[in-house]
Amino acid sequence: MGILKKSIQNMGAPAPASESAALFEGYDYTRGGGVQTRANVSINEQTARSIATAYRCANLISDDIAMMPFQQFQRIGRRVEHVKPDPIIRNMAYLLEVQPNRWMTPFIFKKKIVEWQIFWGKAYVWEPPQSFRELFILNSSVTFPKLTKTGDMVYETTFPNGQKKTLPSVEVTQLLLNPKANGRDGQSVLEFARETFGRALASKNTQSDIQGNGLKAQAIIKMNASLNKQGRDEVRTAYMESLSEPGGLAVLDNKVADFQTITMKATDAQFIESMQLTDIDILNFFGVPAYKLNMGKQAYSSNEQQDLDYLKSTLDAYLVQWEQAARLNWTPLNEQSFTYWKFIRESLLRTNAKTRAELNEIKIRSGQATPNEAREVEDVSGYEGGDDFYMTNNYSKIGAPQNAQ
Repeated sequence: MGILKKSIQNMGAPAPASESAALFEGYDYTRGGGVQTRANVSINEQTARSIATAYRCANLISDDIAMMPFQQFQRIGRRVEHVKPDPIIRNMAYLLEVQPNRWMTPFIFKKKIVEWQIFWGKAYVWEPPQSFRELFILNSSVTFPKLTKTGDMVYETTFPNGQKKTLPSVEVTQLLLNPKANGRDGQSVLEFARETFGRALASKNTQSDIQGNGLKAQAIIKMNASLNKQGRDEVRTAYMESLSEPGGLAVLDNKVADFQTITMKATDAQFIESMQLTDIDILNFFGVPAYKLNMGKQAYSSNEQQDLDYLKSTLDAYLVQWEQAARLNWTPLNEQSFTYWKFIRESLLRTNAKTRAELNEIKIRSGQATPNEAREVEDVSGYEGGDDFYMTNNYSKIGAPQNAQ
């Protein structure tokens, strides 16, 4: 009893210092470098994020997954129970629903993992063997899976404080995107879409250069004299100054033999505008429907159907892998036969109040849910007698004799 009382009193105390947390001093990783593309621009995580479509796609996927509750369940006989988060023992349900580590919320924790998957093709979650349980995200750019001579998996990583360690597989959970043939490594979106991102970034840079020039007309001035470099610079400066004044009228004297302005051809402007079609290619690489980025004019009802398709064809590839990895790595061996993890996908497909009310009514009168269970979904307290199941009278057991008329 004394131990339990002491544990409860310590619940509000700050987390104890640990060697594991000290390894993450300077937690914000630098992700430099990049690969040069044929469009003569370098593509890495940061430059890819500067492309509006890629930035939005990565945020959509990571935010949608981060918003979904990730919960642990146990199926005992015919009864299914949600494993409650326990702040005293800091069970895995607590880590994933309340506090993964001392500086992250579950939303940020899940979001950053998905971003590592998208931009690096792999994410690593580390649970160090310590009394104060925490989950940490390893730097995917300096973490590498290795096979020992006995065929066991280990992970070599470098922490933000510079310390290098080899971690056993029982401490590390690996999540991949586009797994390679060896099943131990993944491939990021950048590896497949690098040239597409390069074209989009080069187009954006070209448009910026045009705007940076102030949309001033370029020109060729032929002088009726021989000018040295200083003279040419003086003529150029005088021309640019005249355009910066109100009216933008260049006044030339009789020393000018010929003056020709150079403007962008309509075909060149159309070419730059057509680069927006690259956005569709980027959407396809990420697997995000166009209406999510305000492209197209789909009806609201069709958007709901596309949400279902987006969940199935895009997000489920991330979700199912998490669920399987959690059951394998975060569940004791003797509990894996009846314990499982599940993302609550219904939270993504939020419906309006009228639709939810109709769905709850159907569940109650068909015996699928009690009135109190339906109220709990709406965050409303139950009432006495609300735990009974109901079934409409016109239902009968299959094969049962009909009542005589």
